[in-house]
Amino acid sequence: MNGLLSLLSKDSIKVAHLERIYAGHGASQGFAADSISAMRQLDADMAWRAIWLLKRLAVDRRLGVTDLVRVTQCAEEMTDWAARLNLCQLLATTGCPASVRAALYPYLVECFANRRPMIRAWAISVLVGFQGDARYRKSVQAMLREARADSAGSIQARLRRLGRNKK
Repeated sequence: MNGLLSLLSKDSIKVAHLERIYAGHGASQGFAADSISAMRQLDADMAWRAIWLLKRLAVDRRLGVTDLVRVTQCAEEMTDWAARLNLCQLLATTGCPASVRAALYPYLVECFANRRPMIRAWAISVLVGFQGDARYRKSVQAMLREARADSAGSIQARLRRLGRNKK
């Protein structure tokens, strides 16, 4: 079905259009695989569309570890701000498979250093899940301290949300 690629390649797409695509195709067997394939083939400024579909799928039903690994393997290709944001939101929803943490960690650190507070907020939401791994604990705690000192409202809201989810 990679007619999905042609649906996502249109010049201007709004979230309502993505919802319609998801409603029409989200239940199909190869939807996750087709979305991942489209994510890699779309121009950098359009890749967020496919990631958004994956994020939507993850909310409705779990994404398998194999799909998550495939997504994280192409994270470095996701350079546009909207793709970074949606990828961090996806991984905050699903968690990051332990098998790809080492490869994904530098990308998330880069996202945490992004000038856009919303990307930093969602990056820390993913990185919090790395604290259980001794290799990352100290650096994630340092990033959390930095986030707590950040005056951006989106970061403070994410931290409050993370605090509530911990309880």
